[in-house]
Amino acid sequence: MVVVGLTGGIAMGKSVVLTGIRSSIEDARIFDADQCVSELLTHEEICEKVSTEFGDSSLTNDGQIDRHYLRERAFDSVDQRAKLEGILHPEVHKEYLMALDSAERDDVPFLIADIPLLYESSHNYNQDLTLVVASDHKAQMKRLLMRPGISEEMARKMIEAQLPIKKKIELADHLIWNSGSIKQLEKQIYYFALWLKKKK
Repeated sequence: MVVVGLTGGIAMGKSVVLTGIRSSIEDARIFDADQCVSELLTHEEICEKVSTEFGDSSLTNDGQIDRHYLRERAFDSVDQRAKLEGILHPEVHKEYLMALDSAERDDVPFLIADIPLLYESSHNYNQDLTLVVASDHKAQMKRLLMRPGISEEMARKMIEAQLPIKKKIELADHLIWNSGSIKQLEKQIYYFALWLKKKK
């Protein structure tokens, strides 16, 4: 089995690339860290840990996590973000290891692990190769500001919280550049998928 670590900068197009790879390689297994986090934030024990660290204001009236409030707090300081990552990252890694084990048992040829903070995390994801999706800063900001509830200041904080994209590119085995047209992006995805399938 070939394990691909898919990462890149926020709002640079990882989800689009993941969708493209999924449709091009039908027998690939997918692990989506963002989706995993979204599910974890609904778990009662995670809600309790978050409210302990961030106070009752981090929960809505029905006891669910107020994600907007949590995002504001998490990007308010390095310490606050470290607290949240300390709660979530070990759980995401635990879920990933179970997905990895399941893929190996099922003899799946490819596991595509979409891990936005792959390089920033202290956990080892045992990937065989890393694919970084990147774009220029202008395109990144434009896409990020299109997301609901993201101000220019918040967008800047979110970008600065990650390892600089230049460094991620240096560390990558493969790069997909997403500052052009959708056709250019699709062509890059196609050729990467074609290359990857030859490693089956």
